Amino acid sequence: MTNSAPHPEDFSLDAEEGRILALFSRRLIEIAALSRSGLKDASASEALEVLRQPALLMDNGGFVLQVNAALEEFADSDIRVKDRRLWIRDVDARNNLQSFIDRMKNGAGTASPAVEPIVVPRRDLLPVILRIWPIERPERWASPDARALLTLNALGPKPGPPASILAKAFRLTPSEAKLASIIARGVAPETAARELNISRETVRNQLKSVFAKTGTHRQGELVALLLQVVY
Repeated sequence: MTNSAPHPEDFSLDAEEGRILALFSRRLIEIAALSRSGLKDASASEALEVLRQPALLMDNGGFVLQVNAALEEFADSDIRVKDRRLWIRDVDARNNLQSFIDRMKNGAGTASPAVEPIVVPRRDLLPVILRIWPIERPERWASPDARALLTLNALGPKPGPPASILAKAFRLTPSEAKLASIIARGVAPETAARELNISRETVRNQLKSVFAKTGTHRQGELVALLLQVVY
């Protein structure tokens, strides 16, 4: 993890929101599949790896039962698992999580599958979106005490998909594919021009071609499409 926040011009919130929205339906499908499928022959940790993002299973007392490898790599000084609890430095976010745990203890935590996401601020980085997915049929999980699945999404630039794959998927030229890989991180075209050491006019022309070949019209829409290649 880095100790400095990304420069504002290197991060487009609209593009990031587009990326999350594009992936949200897929996450719902994956989580639904996990909650409905029989997992007796698989460990909970194996099931969590299906999500391909930091995730953990929690019991109704707020204790962490299982975490996946993505969460172990993600943990930092602002949010991590400590003494079998999900520890959050930010007081408001920590209290919001505790409020949900208290409702679970009282039997109300699984009343609705929709729980408002918790925004977890970080001191030197963009925030984490913590989503809680109550588990209504724990007997289908390898950990029968599981009552909630928690997923974490760190806002900020993500590595772009490989240019070679984008070239094949959308019939882009090598130059267009390199640009698309950078744009997929949510950066501004001006930043992409500097990284590629080309003029802004060249970037604009290549970007127009990428839009045409991908059938997109805005950068946020393009980012959401390109990131489906790897997420």
